[in-house]
Amino acid sequence: MVSLREASPEDAAAMARIQSESLRENADEHYTDEQLVLLAPAEPDAEEISEDEFSDESCRPIIAELDGEIVGWGSIHLNENVLAATFVDPDYTGQGIGRTIVEELETIARQEGVEVLIVPASLNAVGFYETLGFEKQREIDASGPDTPEIPSVELTKQLS
Repeated sequence: MVSLREASPEDAAAMARIQSESLRENADEHYTDEQLVLLAPAEPDAEEISEDEFSDESCRPIIAELDGEIVGWGSIHLNENVLAATFVDPDYTGQGIGRTIVEELETIARQEGVEVLIVPASLNAVGFYETLGFEKQREIDASGPDTPEIPSVELTKQLS
């Protein structure tokens, strides 16, 4: 059975690996090679995960573990009412781990008074979030400055 805990800076390398592997495995049909290089570096390291995830009090990153192994993670940014990340190791997809992560993040958001949760989803994740009750709002560009466009979709869910 999967267990959840608060993420710590020591988890950053595993988080970056899972994020990159998940995107490489699941998003390759939706993005160009150039976009995937930006989204999912071939050799991710702990620095791919912003220090703010651990130091900013409005961020709540969590880790999913199975038999002591990190198999997924997610985070909400309460100052923006944003579910910022949900990633599951591709070797463990289809086991309800992503759903468990999102449900826990929703619980945290409700406890913190969030009424509407926003998720900027990669194109491959839209269906996943829709099965959890999120609704498409609009297409967005998730790229940074001086990078190619990275099409994404903003979804929302009413929590209260």
